[in-house]
Amino acid sequence: MPRSMPSLVQTASELAPLLARVADGALLVGLDFDGTLSPIVDRPEDARLETGMQHRLSKLSALVPTAVISGRDLDALRTLAPVAGLTLVGSHGLEISRPDGVVERADGLDRSDADLSELIERLHRTTGGLKGVLVEPKRHSVAVHWRTAAPSDQDAAEQAVLDAARQVVSFKVVTGKMVAELRPAIERDKGGAVVLLQSRVALNGTAPTVLYIGDDVTDEDAFQVLDPTKDVGILVASSPRPSAATWRLPDIAAVAGFLDRLIQTRQAAPTP
Repeated sequence: MPRSMPSLVQTASELAPLLARVADGALLVGLDFDGTLSPIVDRPEDARLETGMQHRLSKLSALVPTAVISGRDLDALRTLAPVAGLTLVGSHGLEISRPDGVVERADGLDRSDADLSELIERLHRTTGGLKGVLVEPKRHSVAVHWRTAAPSDQDAAEQAVLDAARQVVSFKVVTGKMVAELRPAIERDKGGAVVLLQSRVALNGTAPTVLYIGDDVTDEDAFQVLDPTKDVGILVASSPRPSAATWRLPDIAAVAGFLDRLIQTRQAAPTP
């Protein structure tokens, strides 16, 4: 899907076309976590999901299949989004926890998992002298954050990640907002996770409409797989930027307002 400037939607008249697409019929909702449901923080472990957003997710997941799709691992997502009925997709699609508790992991993780400890140790050594740089070990990957680092240390941190990837070939580098992550070199991302979940919600061979909301570079993988004629991709961004999403909400408060409208719309929809 080509990138263009998503249209900002804030007023009731601007939201109407989006809500019309998702008002009734089969629907799958995918939501990024950081920057979409919860504010981005300097230290990943400081993130919190406000009670109001938890209530929204609970109501929404009772109405339609709803997934939180994140770069965080499943253990972190379970702690951050303790909402019954949600599908949790961690590690950019490498691990999926269904509402019934069954967990699926992508093939090939055994190889990269065996190399992960060495990779984490290497990154701690090479970034240890960089002030404001944080190494975040995850279940199947490792991220390096430099949001609070000086520009020169940001460059050094990014170079350390690239050097590590050349040494440990079972991983690949994916960059985001002031972060680079070394992920298993497995062909699975947020877009692949959306396609997989969409196939499972399909009824009589007909795929559901997908609503996906996200703010980061990695969410573009999900936007790319959407059908622009029926699906809804919404970028969360305070200022315009090119995206494969069609629409834009300015911040998390606007996401909350949109989800409230969506819940009200689906609750008012006739029961099939």
